[in-house]
Amino acid sequence: MSATLVLRIQSPVAQLFEGAVTSITAENSEGLFDILPDHARFMSLLQEGPLTVGMPEGEQKTVNFKKALLFFEDNKATIYVQEPLTKIAL
Repeated sequence: MSATLVLRIQSPVAQLFEGAVTSITAENSEGLFDILPDHARFMSLLQEGPLTVGMPEGEQKTVNFKKALLFFEDNKATIYVQEPLTKIAL
């Protein structure tokens, strides 16, 4: 089992982040969910609100988005966003 997964956050005009993370917590229409390393393939529209990312050093970072789509496959998560509501400093 892998300890990390690769997260990429992409807007229509730029890549906002790419790096190793330990977890992703977000919310869709069904409620909160987590993506951990070796998760099954998954795709979902994300609800507006916080996206929490577990960093390899053990800290948690939070980013807010208005509209986003998450796609996860082969330990790589890509989140497509219109624009972040907060500055991304992961």
